[in-house]
Amino acid sequence: MKLDNSLRNLRVLWRADSIIADIHLRTLLARSGIYAFAALIASGGVLMLGVAAYLALSELWGPIWAAVAVGGGNIVVAGIAAVIASAIKPGRDLEFANEIHKSAIEALAADLREAEGEVKVIANAVRHPFDSALPALLVPVVGSLLKGLRSDRGK
Repeated sequence: MKLDNSLRNLRVLWRADSIIADIHLRTLLARSGIYAFAALIASGGVLMLGVAAYLALSELWGPIWAAVAVGGGNIVVAGIAAVIASAIKPGRDLEFANEIHKSAIEALAADLREAEGEVKVIANAVRHPFDSALPALLVPVVGSLLKGLRSDRGK
C-alpha cells in the first residue's frame, strides 16, 4: 500500500536526520573538549606570562626567563591543540546518512506525486459523477427505448 511506503519513507527520513544530528553533536563535543583544553593551557600560559612580568620587575634576569619560556611553551601547545580541534571533520558516516536522507526525500516525493495523481482521478469522479455514471445508465435506457419502439411497430 502506498501509505505504508510513505510511512516507511518518513521513518527512514526521521532516522537519517537523527543520525546526522548525532554525528554533528559528537563532532561538536570533540571540538569543544579540545578547545577547552586549549583554553586551559592558554590561561596557564597567560598566568605564567603574568608571573614572568612580575618577576621581571622584581628581579633582574633570574627565574624570569624560565617563566617566559614556560608561558610561551604553553601558548604554543594551546595553539597546536586549537589547530587540531579545527581539523576534526565528520567521518564517512555523515556522507552515508546524507545519502539515505536524500533517497528518503526522493522516495517520499515520488509517493506524494503518485498520491496526487490518484486524488485528481478521484476528485474528477466526485466533481462529475454523471460523467462516470452516464455510460452505465445510458445502455439500459437506450435498450428500453429500442424495445419500446420495436413493440410500437408491431401494433
